[in-house]
Amino acid sequence: MALTPTADHDRARQDLDDHGYCLLANALSKQQIAQLKQRLIEQAQAEKSAGHAFEDGGPSQQWGTFLDEQGRVRPEAFKESNGGVNQRVWMLPNKGQVFLDLLDNQRPLDLVHHVLGDEILISSFTANIAKPGGVEMPLHTDQWWLPQPTRRDARDLPAGSITRSRFGDPGGENATHIAPAVVSNIIFMLDDFTAENGATHVVPGSHRKGRHPDAEVDADVESVQACAPAGTALITDGRVWHGTGANMSTHPRHAVLITFCGPQFRPQENFVAGTRKEVVASASPKVLALLGFKVWWGYGRTEHPTDEFINPATEPVGILKPTS
Repeated sequence: MALTPTADHDRARQDLDDHGYCLLANALSKQQIAQLKQRLIEQAQAEKSAGHAFEDGGPSQQWGTFLDEQGRVRPEAFKESNGGVNQRVWMLPNKGQVFLDLLDNQRPLDLVHHVLGDEILISSFTANIAKPGGVEMPLHTDQWWLPQPTRRDARDLPAGSITRSRFGDPGGENATHIAPAVVSNIIFMLDDFTAENGATHVVPGSHRKGRHPDAEVDADVESVQACAPAGTALITDGRVWHGTGANMSTHPRHAVLITFCGPQFRPQENFVAGTRKEVVASASPKVLALLGFKVWWGYGRTEHPTDEFINPATEPVGILKPTS
């Protein structure tokens, strides 16, 4: 049975524990929805005009067609696909204060902390404009890259050999141990999410299966759609099986997506290298920490391990020689 939105944080936390996702009601005000949607549409139109747009999800763009035999993305496949239906907008911290202001929205962030714990990083901060005519995304998890627990008598798949289509074998349905959650998502709905316009499909409880979905084995698995009004935040445990629905309506569906991970892991978007200088200069310590500028127990440092934050504007120490 599909969940309904709730403003009760105790229930939202319980939904995350029991079902692998929750719907947080009224996470955005009407003013925030309008401002976010306007800025997103402006940015998307400008990127398309300038030739920067990334579009995917059309009938000729099934995800598998973009991968080689080892599960690696083939960049040329995107160029050959003649454009897609959905438009993605990347690196939103660079594209408007209205997006950065979402990081001060503590209610949904508290639920991410419930999944991941005290220290978290933003893995990606993007938007998706799902336009009519898109295809349904296959079920997947968002921490496919995490090495899976294995049986003592099994040869595990080396961490560096994991791909989007090659995960290793944790023991299937008989797994006695499952990997912990190290990823969590917030999807801020800027339009109503409905069955018709392709609301996200979720398989409740699948975060406890201890494995990734298999296209053949799980062909008949039942999913529900996370339908809710604009302003709702869909928050997930990164192990839950889910996929974007197909937009069968006549209007685009807009959403902002923030993926978080534990501080031990490599984010999808490299914010330390890619965040604009003026954004870094004006960011609060909280935002800098979320973007990966905070040193975590000596990891992520550029010089002295006791430094709390790194400063990309600081010139690294190079070759030195005694002066006397």
